[in-house]
Amino acid sequence: MTEQIIIKGYWWLPSSPNDTVAGILTYTPGQCIELELIGQLKPCLSALEEYIGRTDENVIFGVSSDAKEISLINCYTSGGSFNFNCPFPIQRYNCQHLVIGSHVACLDTDCFFEAQINIPYLSLWATPNSISKSISFNKKQIQKINISFNAGENNIAAFDFESYKFSIDGAVNYRGDYFEPHISQKTYLTITSEEDCSLSDILNKIFLFEQFISFATLKHVESYKIVLFDKSKFQQLDNGKKFYFPIEYIRVFHGREDLATEQDPHKRGDFLFTYDTIKSEFKQILTKWYSEQRDIAPIRHHLIECVRKKKTFSSVDFLIVIQGIEGFWWRFRDEDYKRGNQINHKKQTRLKTILATLIQEFEDIKALKLCDINIDDVVDSRNYYSHFVKKESKPHVKDGIELYELTDQIRKLLICCILNFIGFSNEQIAHIVKESHSSYLHD
Repeated sequence: MTEQIIIKGYWWLPSSPNDTVAGILTYTPGQCIELELIGQLKPCLSALEEYIGRTDENVIFGVSSDAKEISLINCYTSGGSFNFNCPFPIQRYNCQHLVIGSHVACLDTDCFFEAQINIPYLSLWATPNSISKSISFNKKQIQKINISFNAGENNIAAFDFESYKFSIDGAVNYRGDYFEPHISQKTYLTITSEEDCSLSDILNKIFLFEQFISFATLKHVESYKIVLFDKSKFQQLDNGKKFYFPIEYIRVFHGREDLATEQDPHKRGDFLFTYDTIKSEFKQILTKWYSEQRDIAPIRHHLIECVRKKKTFSSVDFLIVIQGIEGFWWRFRDEDYKRGNQINHKKQTRLKTILATLIQEFEDIKALKLCDINIDDVVDSRNYYSHFVKKESKPHVKDGIELYELTDQIRKLLICCILNFIGFSNEQIAHIVKESHSSYLHD
């Protein structure tokens, strides 16, 4: 959600549903979810005792003035006030999770069967193609423009993982009136489960997909709208069909300046790759992406952060990329390399060997010119900026624009490593490089 939300209502603890207190909930995008209570949550205590002994709460339930159920999960005290001449305190809580439309006891409660997620860049990454336009000419002049659209879902891609079904669909939003119609299209992700699942499970699946789109677009991406559906929250229609009420889930963005938004000026031309580029391998790639074991998660996150676009550059960025390359080697290549070359597993592989071996592995991707990387420059620069040795002892140290260009070269090598980790062959990586317009892959 990108707009402020203010909810007035009554609030209580799940353990004492009859002890309600009035208050105002305010969601400020990029800042906080704050609940201000006018009174006591625990009337068994005196107003002063409750104010002095305030504690964090796992969950606070509420009902809004428009009769919607509200859940606030992981609530932390954040101030307030108490006047000795006043019979009630003012108490404030900051909350991590907000659910509008249902009472959810905790993140691990199994109660949802479907989630619809809007993700920045997804519409550009996988074009919805739900709107069609045709132009009729008469004597080289435009005579008529016809615009039509599919009012239903337009499935773009789908894959299954465990008991979950993932679907990427295009949809059209039509609003306005006869004189001022407004038509827009977008692509969104739907996650459906055969059995009820928890909010925690859904958020984990969403996070993995966000990481994939972050890598594909080279931007930090977080979902800006998540809508959940509960089988117990529905209205029975006359024809027997069930209309499930949408349940909004809101979290606080971390205030990152590089957070991608739907209004971000970036264009798809700067993406590493799009859905069309990997269309034939999409199901296989995403299934593998979700199948990796939990101990892979930290390095996967680090590798993506290494290649994400940034507005500034310093020697730290060079070291981050080097660390990403080394991390990939230690996790996925070192053991096989030592076994194949009959090297004692206790002997540490030198950075020079790591670079030379990886460059050789991807050297047939000619467009990247990885063989042009000066390994001595990389090794000396890494040792200089990491260990602060004397510069004269490392004759190949680079700085300034030369260090930036060197970082750009080794980042291409790291991108190859990540694409290999995802499951692409060298031939497929070469195809991605050919189709991509990203400045990260082309000079």
